[in-house]
Amino acid sequence: MSTAELKNNLHRLIVETDNTDILLKVQNILIEPKSEVFELSDYEIQQIEKGLKDIEEGRVYTHKEVRAKIDKWIAEKQL
Repeated sequence: MSTAELKNNLHRLIVETDNTDILLKVQNILIEPKSEVFELSDYEIQQIEKGLKDIEEGRVYTHKEVRAKIDKWIAEKQL
C-alpha cells in the first residue's frame, strides 16, 4: 500500500467514525512528542504491578502447564 493510499484510508476511517475517544487518540498520536505517545494508563500500570506481585508470590505457570490447561479446555469444549 502506498503512502497516498494509506492516507486516503485513514482519512475515510476518520470521517466515518463518531467515536470521540478514537479521534482524540489519533489526534494525540499525531500532535504529541513520540516519547509521550506510549505512556501507560493507570489501569495498565496496576495490572503490570499485579502480575509482578503474582510472580514474586509464586503464582505462575510454566508454558507446558498452560498448554496442558488449554488442550484440556479445548478437548472439553469439543464434547
